[in-house]
Amino acid sequence: MQRNTVIKRLHCLLTTILLLVVCGFLTYQYYFNASPHDSFVSKQKLSDTVTLYITKYDDGDATVSDVYRFYLDKDNSGNIMKALEERSPFLEADTSNVTASAYGNTVNVKITGKVYSFTNSDLFYADGVAIMPVINLIANGIRN
Repeated sequence: MQRNTVIKRLHCLLTTILLLVVCGFLTYQYYFNASPHDSFVSKQKLSDTVTLYITKYDDGDATVSDVYRFYLDKDNSGNIMKALEERSPFLEADTSNVTASAYGNTVNVKITGKVYSFTNSDLFYADGVAIMPVINLIANGIRN
């Protein structure tokens, strides 16, 4: 009789622990993997297959500086913000004033301002074909 009571209590304890783990995981996913609060700034067609999209982070307050995110993707006439939610930006900076050009498989970006993050390659699909442009960055810093 006592054995059944012990098993029932252990089962209840294990179920409670598993429920807490699942709730914690779902909370983590909600807060840390939520889509960014961005607004669309501009679109610039660089070549037949590469288009530059710029978004601005909108959820900051007086203590958060402007953050602009730069994406390379195919020319998209639909809901671009929905498409960009699934992508990672190749560049994050404090300004949207960039000069960008593309030649073949190379994208050249020139920016004056603070660069928060940068990666020199990107991958996206256009009409089922993988496009992986190489990105050259020329960044001129500024002093505040």
